[in-house]
Amino acid sequence: MPYSALAKPAKGQTVTDPDFGLKITRITDCVSDFNNLCVAPAYPTAMAWNCDETRFILYAPGSTRQANGQMGWALYDGTTYKFLRFLDINPADVEQFYWDHQDPAVLRYIDNHSMGSQNLADLTAINVETGVKTLVHSFLPNGLPPGCPTDTQGVRCGYPFALGVNAQGQRIWGLGAFGPSVPNVSGELGVWVFGFNEATQQFILYDPSVVPQPQARGSTPFPSVSGRFFIWNAAAGLGSQPTTQSAVIDAATGKLVRWVNFDTNEHCDTAMDANGNDLLVGSQFSRSTGGNGNVIVCNLNTGVVSNFVGESSGWGYPATGSLSGSTAWKNPSWVVTGMTGDIYGTNNSGPTANPTTVLDQEIMITNLTTGTTWRIAHHRSTGNYSNASQSNYWAQPNVTFSTSGTRILFQSDWGDGDPSNPVVNPNAPIDTYVLTLPSYA
Repeated sequence: MPYSALAKPAKGQTVTDPDFGLKITRITDCVSDFNNLCVAPAYPTAMAWNCDETRFILYAPGSTRQANGQMGWALYDGTTYKFLRFLDINPADVEQFYWDHQDPAVLRYIDNHSMGSQNLADLTAINVETGVKTLVHSFLPNGLPPGCPTDTQGVRCGYPFALGVNAQGQRIWGLGAFGPSVPNVSGELGVWVFGFNEATQQFILYDPSVVPQPQARGSTPFPSVSGRFFIWNAAAGLGSQPTTQSAVIDAATGKLVRWVNFDTNEHCDTAMDANGNDLLVGSQFSRSTGGNGNVIVCNLNTGVVSNFVGESSGWGYPATGSLSGSTAWKNPSWVVTGMTGDIYGTNNSGPTANPTTVLDQEIMITNLTTGTTWRIAHHRSTGNYSNASQSNYWAQPNVTFSTSGTRILFQSDWGDGDPSNPVVNPNAPIDTYVLTLPSYA
């Protein structure tokens, strides 16, 4: 595709992507809004939008805040894109907040805090319209499963921040407890891992011969969309088991169902196809089997791995800086993927007149049932360019689907406003945009 110049729109302005034709609306001005150099979707796998798309959440980081600037979780109107207020929440990590699937006002998170000398870890529901908080479950001081360390200080979810909802509508969590007696694992925070059914208050304990304790926070088992499985990233190693595989665990028994040839160390998300199969989807690099690509799909029910956008499907080696999100849970057969790749256009090593792109700097959506992919926009963000001397984490493409799969949030520093002369500036302001698909009404 041609990669044509497009001036950075003003806040509130809607422009048309000159190459792909979709509408892009800039919804923030982080500097004037919050005296912050960034306001962005928290992560592609985090549920930015509530169940009826009347609200969504962006994050203003503390690390990019300027003098007297504001930070935190910013609530927006889902139709007008007006900033409403900062939320009074304290999730276990930036991305670990979860909208209710029925009530558009209710948001859940785990609040780790202390009261005097007592550590508390409270699964909390907040009404974002009234600010009223409801305690759902206290993990600390006495609400942890057997085997957890007695000096546990807090509880957190695991990557990719997924939440399962089973056939009975019960929320299934994949959690880990941390504290002084839990050593770091592979250089990461160590956690004692377990599953949790919010409705029944029951814990799921994993077979220790499959999931040894403790785990790194990045290998905390996480639930599938249907809540039928947990997925464990075997990066920590288990005997002779290849560390680029993942275990599929029965959510009812904690027992191993199968090993699948998918590395959840890479950016990925849980998803579901039109036939009700639970999936893992994301990029895979340097695979000896299963294939490399930006959209590799693993069927957890069968173990089959499909290469939808990658080498064996004719797309070539995956573009770097690739992130995928499947948060359109009302339209679950779709995933959105954003790729940084080469900021100069595909196959160029520097500024080039009239550059073109194949995946580099692009946003695409893929149907997880048919494999059909539509490339839909250039995100124009250069700060996360993989070969730059500096790299800005917040400039990566945190492409985030709305609940119905009709709109996409993404952030950009707009360094590729003129792709023939891109600017790599890790200190450039990073604002959020809405990409509107034709199906949005």
